[in-house]
Amino acid sequence: MRMISGTLLLLGAEQAFSHSLSIGFPNSQLAQEVLFPASLLMLILGLILMSWGLIAGEFNAKKCEKEKTHPAQQ
Repeated sequence: MRMISGTLLLLGAEQAFSHSLSIGFPNSQLAQEVLFPASLLMLILGLILMSWGLIAGEFNAKKCEKEKTHPAQQ
């Protein structure tokens, strides 16, 4: 679930960044003031969640592998 949430936040960050650059003249300054920080925040949170999910998944895989090879050490 953490990896899915992280992926969605990364996709949202990319969309916010691209929309901030594609908005036309009258609202471009306001859009950049709002969407640049929002995309940065979403990028940071997405990377944290994605990393957490990858590390936790690897840890759980190693734990399960260890339990399968040594069932007496439960």
